[in-house]
Amino acid sequence: MTYERLKALYDAEANVHYKGKLYEVKGVNEANQTALISEVGALFAEPREVKAGELD
Repeated sequence: MTYERLKALYDAEANVHYKGKLYEVKGVNEANQTALISEVGALFAEPREVKAGELD
């Protein structure tokens, strides 16, 4: 996925897929073109930072 699309999904408060699971985008980092994501519906899910190119 491109960073521009990731930013648009973040602005629309949409979810993304990563390794077959649904994740909520908590934030984006424009300098590194990464996203801070956490699994939807998981209790005590730790957020992880992934590159935009790794997201589906």
